[in-house]
Amino acid sequence: MEEVITMVSEEIKSFLDFVEESRKLYTYSLEQIKLEEKRQTDLLHSIEFEPSCKERSKISTRLHKCRKDRRRFKDMAEEREEVVKFFQDPQHKKTLDHMTQLLGKVRKVEQYHEKRIYIPRVKE
Repeated sequence: MEEVITMVSEEIKSFLDFVEESRKLYTYSLEQIKLEEKRQTDLLHSIEFEPSCKERSKISTRLHKCRKDRRRFKDMAEEREEVVKFFQDPQHKKTLDHMTQLLGKVRKVEQYHEKRIYIPRVKE
């Protein structure tokens, strides 16, 4: 059985990346929700003023897709919201900053371990 060795810095980096990605996804999702709500309003007005049954049906299909997209973005935002809020708390933000510093220190140690050599003290 082969053992896969991961570096400690990679584990820390992956957590920090998760937190940053969560923040970006949350912000993006909120923007998309607003956009889909505006689109929904436009489509509802289009349905209201469209005299043709056939065209209203097409618009209704677009409205259905719009609502599904909005729901998907809303779910995405809800899933990330607690993570984002947790790290907005000053105490937890400070911990995140310390983890970023920790990542740098661990990388420095890992680089030292990769480049170290042993010089014999006694020559025979």
